[in-house]
Amino acid sequence: MQDAMSREESFYRTPSGKVCVGLLGERMRWFWPELKNLAVLGLGGATPYLHAIGDETTLRIGACFARSQADTSFLPGRCCVADPASLPFEPQKFDRIVLVHTLQGRENPVSLLRAAARVLKDDGRLLMVVPSRLGGRARLRRTPFARDMAFTRPKLRQVLAAAMLRAEQWDEAVFLPVSQACRTIRRGRQMDIAGKVLCPGGGSLILVEAVPDMYSALPLSVQRKKGWLARMGMSTAGTAATSRSGKAL
Repeated sequence: MQDAMSREESFYRTPSGKVCVGLLGERMRWFWPELKNLAVLGLGGATPYLHAIGDETTLRIGACFARSQADTSFLPGRCCVADPASLPFEPQKFDRIVLVHTLQGRENPVSLLRAAARVLKDDGRLLMVVPSRLGGRARLRRTPFARDMAFTRPKLRQVLAAAMLRAEQWDEAVFLPVSQACRTIRRGRQMDIAGKVLCPGGGSLILVEAVPDMYSALPLSVQRKKGWLARMGMSTAGTAATSRSGKAL
């Protein structure tokens, strides 16, 4: 078991891991093409992906939840180990937050997402990468994603809403097993393009962008309009139906 875990944690130092970062980095830049002078927080195992977004003016900080994730060589001097339920940052500190490998073995992800939303600015955006429940983890063996909590889109939307976040944009990636999809960036890109055309919804990974929404967790009251038949059959309160002669019926 320990050997398997060490292989997964060292995934991003392998050629396949570097290709995976390149492929997902392209999708992240599709969500956020411009991050000039913005502050970006990477949670969980997102540190390897922070180099794929932004430029030299972007402030990048990584917060890991386990010692095994704290590889400071990806982000020298700007990576720390933090409590996922109580992040050591000021409220509304970051413009963008990236979550990768944040839900390994966590039964209730809402508390973590609420902690992330607390340090996100009101106009900020959060990007989450999780395995698809439709066979995603089976195709992601020998990667850290194999231990992540898997979701369907409706379930992920529900979890985000419980954390007062609203899902706005979706994407997917890695349609084949990592051993085939992550041989080269060009090959992986071609497979993803073909997968989105031939098998939409079949990606191994789901990417979702969410924004703060304090009303998303509140149930909406629904007022149904009465049909025309109901309106005709019910008289107005305080009045009585009358005949043509003016007498009450």
